Amino acid sequence: MSRQLTFFYDVLLTFDGPVSGHAFALRCVPPSFPGQEILDVSLSLEPQAPYARQRDGFGNLLQIGRIEAPHDRFRYTVRGSARLDLTRRRQSPGHPVYRFPSAYTAVSGEMEDFLAGLALPEAPAERAWDLAQAVHAHMNYRPGTTGVSTTAAQAFASGSGVCQDFAHIFLALARRAGLAARYASGLPEGEGASHAWCEVWLDGVWTGIDPTRGCWTGEDVIRLAVGRDFGDCPIERGVFLGRTGQRQTVTVSVRAR
Repeated sequence: MSRQLTFFYDVLLTFDGPVSGHAFALRCVPPSFPGQEILDVSLSLEPQAPYARQRDGFGNLLQIGRIEAPHDRFRYTVRGSARLDLTRRRQSPGHPVYRFPSAYTAVSGEMEDFLAGLALPEAPAERAWDLAQAVHAHMNYRPGTTGVSTTAAQAFASGSGVCQDFAHIFLALARRAGLAARYASGLPEGEGASHAWCEVWLDGVWTGIDPTRGCWTGEDVIRLAVGRDFGDCPIERGVFLGRTGQRQTVTVSVRAR
């Protein structure tokens, strides 16, 4: 069933003091692909700055720029509308890079034991589902217990984390179980913050599955980026001159049109 959604994504970085020479790379603009059609979209920056548009090696839209003048805040705001229709998805190659461990998804001995204790079915879709349910049951959603550099093994050992950690653990176990799987980030329907989930290559089609929520994804998430793990597709990354702390405020609103 086709659905139209409007989306608003606003991120404000506030610095404790002025910074300059601020180089940034953003993956905050959702791309169109079979199953997700972006009807209209705009990106605004504060301070205003020119930026180049390109695609990274995973096909994600990338916005790259630099702000030379001193500033104590950086804001990017994306708004637009999209049509989602999973019936329009098409078969695509499952690149072998998604079958092997990556920087965040190496499997620990503890995870190997956990996987060995699961009676996984042979059918890939059922195997993916059972793994997602196992991760969902093992982990507690607890913000503040992990960070952006936390690996799957570290999060699994602690038994708690956020959506990024759930996704990394699922990816590690799914690849070890013979599935091709990749990391996805984007905007979920409703109010809140950005989200991370996974996509599994099933019958030649990338199919979304969300271990944090314990469900398949549907026409209720707008995808921003994909990669082997978070390190391949952060929504924002930057470097600047200045010794200062920073705070981030995120606002997401995705509504049915």
